[in-house]
Amino acid sequence: EPDTEDLWTLNKLAHVETEGYCRDVFISGDSVFVAAGQAGIQLWDISTQTTPTLVWKKSLSELGVSKEISQVEYEPSIQQLFALESNERPIHLDLSKGDTVSVVGQFSSEKTKEFRVVTNSINSFTMYAADNDDGLKISTFEYDSSFGLWFNTAGDEIASVGNPNGIDMYENEIVLTLDQLGIEAFHSENGIITSSYQIDLEGNARAVTMLNGGEFYVACEDAGAFKLATGFSAQLEGKIPFANDLFVTHIAVNNNQLALSCASNGLALYETDDNGTIRARGIHDIGYVYHAEFSGGYLFAATREGLQIFEIDE
Repeated sequence: EPDTEDLWTLNKLAHVETEGYCRDVFISGDSVFVAAGQAGIQLWDISTQTTPTLVWKKSLSELGVSKEISQVEYEPSIQQLFALESNERPIHLDLSKGDTVSVVGQFSSEKTKEFRVVTNSINSFTMYAADNDDGLKISTFEYDSSFGLWFNTAGDEIASVGNPNGIDMYENEIVLTLDQLGIEAFHSENGIITSSYQIDLEGNARAVTMLNGGEFYVACEDAGAFKLATGFSAQLEGKIPFANDLFVTHIAVNNNQLALSCASNGLALYETDDNGTIRARGIHDIGYVYHAEFSGGYLFAATREGLQIFEIDE
C-alpha cells in the first residue's frame, strides 16, 4: 500500500459518452480521434477542454466492417486516418478533402493486433503492423495524383519468434510483444529490418511503450509491468518489475508520470525517477480502462464508460 500522503489526485475535466466502448484514443492538437468499439470511429474537438464537441462519427456499416474498432492513428502531415477493425485488417480513411471523410479501404493482413504509421513524405506512408499470423508486416503506400488514389508500392513480412499482439517504434528500432514469449526487438538500417534480440518476460506481454531506442515499458497483463533498458543486443538488459499485483494492458508515459491501464481495476498511477525507482501513486476506479494517453499535460483515458479527460494533481 502506498503512503496516502504520496498519492496523486485525478481531477476529471470532462467525460464524453462515446456510445460504444471507448477502446482507443489518438490526440492531434485540438482533435481527438476515438475508436468507439461497436459505435465505429468518432472525432471530437477539445478546443474547450471541459466541453468536447462531436465533429463527426462513422458507424461500422459506414466503414464497411462488422467488428468493433479497437485502434485509431492520425497522420496530420498527410491528413490520413487509420483504424483497426478488431483482429482484422486496418482501415484507411482520407480526411484531406475539407469536411469529407472518405473510406479508402482496408489493407494489410487479417489478424492485425496493432499498428504504427510513419509518414515518408506528403505523398507516402508506411504502416508497420503486429500480425498475429505472420509477424512484422510492412506496407508502403504512395499517392498517385493522376489517378487520385493511394497505391501499395512495397511491402514485406518478417517472421517473429512468436505471434505478436503489440508494437511500438522509435526511429530505427521496432519492438513487438509476443504474449507468453515476452518481446522481440528489430533494427531497421537502409531499408533492411533484422531481428536484434528477444527477451522472455513473466505473464503475457500485451503492449509496449518505447521511450527511445533502448528503453521501454511492457504491459504484461497478470504479471504487471516491466521497464526494460537494453543495448543493441539483450546482453546489457536491465529489468525493473512493478505493479505485479495488477492486470496491466497498456502504459502511458509523460516525463516522470506513468499511467497504467488496468482493465476492470481502473487506472494506476506511478512515478519514476532517474535512479530507476518506480513508486506507486494510487489506483483510481474510473471504470474498465482499455488505454490511456498523455497530451498537453492532460491524461485521456479510453474506458467502457466513454472517453475521460483528467489533470493529475501531484
